[in-house]
Amino acid sequence: MQADPLDHIHVLNFTAKYLARASTSPGYTEPWRFPIIESTRLADVTAAQHPPNQVTFVWRAAARDDERPVAVVGNFDNLWDSTQLEPVLFDNRRTLYRAATVRVASGGLYLYKFIVDGQAVLDPINPQRTQLDTGAQWSRFFTNYCAVPVSLESWEISILARLTNEILPFTTGAAQKFMDTFYYNADKATQQSAYRLEQPVGAVNFIDNILSREEHHRLVDYKICLALINAVLRKRHPSLAPSQVDSDSYKELYDQMAADNVPDWDTSQYQSPRFFLQLLRRHTFCGAFSHPKYGGNVGGAGWAYLEGTFRDKDQPDGSPGKSCFDWRRAMEIPLGMNAEYFG
Repeated sequence: MQADPLDHIHVLNFTAKYLARASTSPGYTEPWRFPIIESTRLADVTAAQHPPNQVTFVWRAAARDDERPVAVVGNFDNLWDSTQLEPVLFDNRRTLYRAATVRVASGGLYLYKFIVDGQAVLDPINPQRTQLDTGAQWSRFFTNYCAVPVSLESWEISILARLTNEILPFTTGAAQKFMDTFYYNADKATQQSAYRLEQPVGAVNFIDNILSREEHHRLVDYKICLALINAVLRKRHPSLAPSQVDSDSYKELYDQMAADNVPDWDTSQYQSPRFFLQLLRRHTFCGAFSHPKYGGNVGGAGWAYLEGTFRDKDQPDGSPGKSCFDWRRAMEIPLGMNAEYFG
């Protein structure tokens, strides 16, 4: 794969911000930010629905004089090819870092390894891992607009979708009609993305993505609580899978969680169901109205709902009033009409 020119200062700034601080104190480093996933400037791609991402792989050597060759190989390219990492320079002097920037299609989950002096090794910085059926381990990353489950299993996703439907306004009444119309008129790529998700705005997909990176420390909360919810629902409805339980039962469970009093909830595993519900609500609303590149708000559907809902009064001639949420002016093409912002 042809590598893009390396921005040495940008890589050094990024590593200094997220790796070079005192690693003896928890929370001082953020290795989940590696490899560096960034939007491609729109000037470099023409009329693309989802422009590729610039992905910068970073290797940190043990010493500046370590001259072993380092390359990266993965399924974002031909597996028999590799991309060589070059020394990151500061003031024409070598640093501890090697890096390479390549363009990778957005919306995907990818596996990779480093080849160090001929030996394949996992990325020692990036904590994300995938174990194949063969038992082999690979480092992994996902690009913007990823709609592939990363952190949660299918049964967990189905329960999460039902719970978040009690939080979001998009599955009943006029809001459901709005969503149906929005996706009917949307472009093909947006329709396909929405079809793969459990919800119209992809809040569950957003949660799944952030649990692998920004909110990875909360993955254990979801794993424990979704298992507890699964047990509660199966005890209440022994003949049904949790995904088949009626909406009234989910509403009852939601209200009990809000009251911090769920019968048959094992408080020895997780003390407060209300705390988990508050966490879930925060993540759900973030997913519904965040930038679509983070996995939710597919095609800007959440923003479009706000745009159509919050408007000035109708004009005297009967024409609709101006929207109070003109998001397209701020967003990049093709989501919006801003030629300067690129996501």
